[in-house]
Amino acid sequence: MFIKQWKFIPVALGIISLVSACSSGINHYTDDDPLRLDLAEEKLTILQLTDLHLSFGIDYNDRRTYRLIEALVDETNPDIVVFTGDMSMAPFGPQLFNQLGETMERLETKWTFIFGNHDNDHASYSEYFPLLSKFDHLLFKVGPELEDGGFGNFKIETYFNNNHFYNLYLLDSHTEADVEIGYGWLSESQVEWYGAHAAIDKLDGIKSSVFMHIPLFEYTEFSDELAVDGEQGEGVYHQGENTGFFDEMVLHGVSQGVFVGHDHLNNFSFLNEGILLAYGYASGYNGYGNTSKGGRVIEISSTQVLSSTLISDTEVGV
Repeated sequence: MFIKQWKFIPVALGIISLVSACSSGINHYTDDDPLRLDLAEEKLTILQLTDLHLSFGIDYNDRRTYRLIEALVDETNPDIVVFTGDMSMAPFGPQLFNQLGETMERLETKWTFIFGNHDNDHASYSEYFPLLSKFDHLLFKVGPELEDGGFGNFKIETYFNNNHFYNLYLLDSHTEADVEIGYGWLSESQVEWYGAHAAIDKLDGIKSSVFMHIPLFEYTEFSDELAVDGEQGEGVYHQGENTGFFDEMVLHGVSQGVFVGHDHLNNFSFLNEGILLAYGYASGYNGYGNTSKGGRVIEISSTQVLSSTLISDTEVGV
């Protein structure tokens, strides 16, 4: 069995970073108002990139990661790029995040992100937040203060010709935890926050997709016979507790898919209770696994039908 050498970081690192963010005396939480993305056509194209694991910013692997980002954006022309966590794994994570932001601004492409379990290994969240206002193309907010909710629970509403088209939900799945599986999970307050919004979406007839870093427990129900695309190259290192988020999605029936990262050798997707549970395609060459890298393209048609495909580095000449 493949052993994930890079993921077993001491629990204390995550705790120290969180305490540092909270002890700064600054309230980073925001209102719960949705962000807005206006579409040029009556369809939505999302490019999911995940686990960049930027480490130095100037080394060969990171430079190749940036070439891949640029090639994938050029090839897919997305309405928005979603980075699903672990943008960096280095002592100078905020500086690398700043470099990534400058790259996205140069590409003139809307983008958003969620924190992964390694983004605060060596830097507190509070060191990232002052950078956010620099980027005109970034759609991100810390979101409301939820009990054990972390940082970055928010909704992006998309519109075409001023008509509400589709929603994206982004949630913080936290970092390491002192449990058997070793990883954090969505708190009950996050599940309730999503459920309150999803209930309104159901009344309004608006569909959605959900993005987080660490996979839900229900990803363990995958089998090759159920695969829509992709493959399983390692175990599912799911959230440490199951607090009912998937059941909440099934209850409301408006979210069509969940898109995660975290497990670099998994890029499969499958349907579970009519919901697409999908991994992205690990996108960073400094991440573990001697495999190809790439991205996942998620398309929402004019009739709100969801489809997704994987695109590899060889397909875009990187």
